[in-house]
Amino acid sequence: MLLKSIHLENIRSYLDEKIEFPSGSTLLSGDVGCGKSTILLAMDFALFGLRKGELEGTDLLRHGKNNGSVEIAFEVEGNKIVLMRTLKRSKASVTQDSGIISINGREQELMPVELKSKILELFGYPQEVLKKNRPLFRYTVYTPQEKMKDILFDSESRLETLRKIFSVDKYGQIKNNAKLFMSELRSMKRENEAFTRDLEQKMSEKEERETEKERLMILLDKYIIEISGIDAVISEKQSTFDSLKKKMNEMYALKRKMAGIESELKIKAGRLPRIEKDINEVDDKISSLSVSDEVMDAVALHEEIKDLEQKKEKAVSEHAVVSSEQLRLESVLRNGICSFCNQRVTDPADFRKHLDEKNRICEELKKNMGFASVKITLLKERLQAAEKIGHEKKLLQEYVTRKNQLEAESNSLAADIVALRSELDSLTNQAGNEEELEKSYNSLQDEINTINRSRNETEKSKSRCEQQLYDIDRFLRSVEREIAEKRAAKEKIIYLNELINWFDVYFIPLMDIIERHVMAALQQVFNEFFQKWFSILMGEQFSVRVDENFSPMIEQNGYITEYTNLSGGEKTAVALAYRLALNKVINSMIDMIKTRDLLILDEPTDGFSSEQLDRIRDVIAELGLKQIILVSHESKIDTFVDNVIKIYKEDHISKVVYN
Repeated sequence: MLLKSIHLENIRSYLDEKIEFPSGSTLLSGDVGCGKSTILLAMDFALFGLRKGELEGTDLLRHGKNNGSVEIAFEVEGNKIVLMRTLKRSKASVTQDSGIISINGREQELMPVELKSKILELFGYPQEVLKKNRPLFRYTVYTPQEKMKDILFDSESRLETLRKIFSVDKYGQIKNNAKLFMSELRSMKRENEAFTRDLEQKMSEKEERETEKERLMILLDKYIIEISGIDAVISEKQSTFDSLKKKMNEMYALKRKMAGIESELKIKAGRLPRIEKDINEVDDKISSLSVSDEVMDAVALHEEIKDLEQKKEKAVSEHAVVSSEQLRLESVLRNGICSFCNQRVTDPADFRKHLDEKNRICEELKKNMGFASVKITLLKERLQAAEKIGHEKKLLQEYVTRKNQLEAESNSLAADIVALRSELDSLTNQAGNEEELEKSYNSLQDEINTINRSRNETEKSKSRCEQQLYDIDRFLRSVEREIAEKRAAKEKIIYLNELINWFDVYFIPLMDIIERHVMAALQQVFNEFFQKWFSILMGEQFSVRVDENFSPMIEQNGYITEYTNLSGGEKTAVALAYRLALNKVINSMIDMIKTRDLLILDEPTDGFSSEQLDRIRDVIAELGLKQIILVSHESKIDTFVDNVIKIYKEDHISKVVYN
C-alpha cells in the first residue's frame, strides 16, 4: 500500500485542503496544535470509519459546519483506489453517511460497514483476524502516540492480540474445544451408564416372558383343537338345521299364499251382494225414464235460430236508420227549411208524401222484427225439448251398459270363488303338520345356539391367549432391541473412557507444548528485532528483551530497570523499538498482508537528544520501505527525510506548504 493523497473538507481545523504524499520518507512538520495529528485521524476515519468510544464524529467535524468529508487516494499492488467518507451533523450527534470507493475508475457506493470490509479485503488481512482488524493495522502501519502506551503496558490485551494475529490462540481454542468435547463425552458416558443400569433386569424380564410364551403356546394349541371339534359338530347340526329351515320357509310361503287366497275370497264374496244391489238400482233408473220416439234435429234448429237472429239484427239496424231519417224530415217540414243545406221546402205536399213513405217502411220493419222474435222463441222451445230427449236417450244407454257390466262381473266373481276355494283346499293339504315341524326346528336351533356359545367362550379364551402372545412378542422385540442397545452402550462406555483418557493424558498436554513452542519461537524472533532497533537507537547503554508476555524488560549493568525510571528519551526509544519490532515481525510472518510498504510514525522522537535524532536517519535507512510518514515538530529531522510537508495555522485554519 502506498498513500497518494488525502483531501479534508471541514475536518477540525481544515476547511478545504488536499495533501499529496510522495514516495520515500516524508515529514509532517509543524508546531504543536497546528493540525498534524488531524491528518492522521482523517486517514484513520477514511479507511475504517467512526468507532464509538474511539473515534466519534464530533471529534472530526469542524465546529459550526453541518457537513464534512475526507477523500483518501492510495495504491495497492498497482490498483488505484480512491475512498471518500462523509459526515453530517444532526441535532443530537454527528453521523457518517454511505461512502464511495473507486477502484481503477470504477465507483461503488457502500454503507460504512461494507466500506470497512472492502478495505480490509484490499489490505489482504487474514480472514481469521478480520474481526480484530484494527490492532493488525495499528501494529503494522500506524499507531497513535497515546495508544503506544496501551501496547506497552496492557500485557493481557497485547498478548491476546498477538496470539490472534499469529493464530497462536487457535491452540487455546483447540484446548477449550477439547475440554468442551471431553465434557460432552463425560455427559455421554453418564447418559450411557444410566441407560445400561437396568440391563440385567431387562435380561431377567426377557427370560420370564419367554417362559410365559411357551406356556401360552401350549394353551393356544389346546384351544385350537377344541374349536376344531366344535366346528365339526356345528357343521353337522347346521346341515340338519338348514334342511328344516328350508321346509319351514316353504311352509311359511304356503301359509302366506293361503292367507292371500283367503283374503281374496273374502273380498270377492263380499263383492257379490254389492253387485246385485247395483243391478237393482240400475233397473229402477231404467224404469223411471220415459224416452219419446220423436226425432228432432237439434243441429238444424240451432242453425235456423242463428239465421233468424241475424235477420232480426239487420232489421233493427235498418229501422234505426229509417227512424232517424224520419225525425230529420219531420223537423224540416215543421221548420220549412233544411238546417243542413239551408234550402226551403217549396212543395210541402210532395215532401209529406216522401215522409209518409218513410213512416210506412219503418212500420213494416217493426212488423218483421216482431215476427222474427216470436219465431226465435218457438224454435228455442223446440231446441230445449230436443236436447232433453237426447239426454234421456244417452242416460238409458249408459244404464243398459252398466247393467251388462255388473252382470258380467257377477258371473266372473262366482267362477273365481269356486277356483280359489279349490286351490285353498289343495294348499291346506300340502302344508301338513306345522306344529311338529316348528317344534323340531326350534329344538335344533336351541341346540346349535348352545354349541355356538360354547365355541364363542373358547374363541374368546383363544383370542385372549393370542393377544397375550402378541403382547409378549412385541415386548420381546422391544426388550431384545433395548438389550442390544444397552450392550452397545456398554461397549460405547469403554470407548468413551479410552477417548477421555487420550484427550486428558495426551492431546491437551500436546497442545500446551505446541503453544509454548510457537510462542517461544515468536518471542525469539521478536527479541531479535526489538534488540536490533533498540541498539540502533540507544547503542550499548542498555540491553532489552521481552518476557513470555511480550512485556519489555530493560537491563542496565545486569539489573532490571523499571520503564517508569527511564528518561523521556529512553522511554521513547523503548516504545519506538517495540513499535518497529511489531511491524517487522508481523510483516515478515504473514505473507498476504499488502500494507507492508507503508509505515506511519506519530511523534517517534519525543524527548530524543540530538544524538538520538541523528540515529533516526539510520532507522529510516535500515527499514528500507517505499513510503514512511513521520509526524514530528523536531526541525532536525527535515535534514534526513526525502520530503517535508509543513503545517501551520492562520486565523485558526490549518494550511499546507510543500518544501
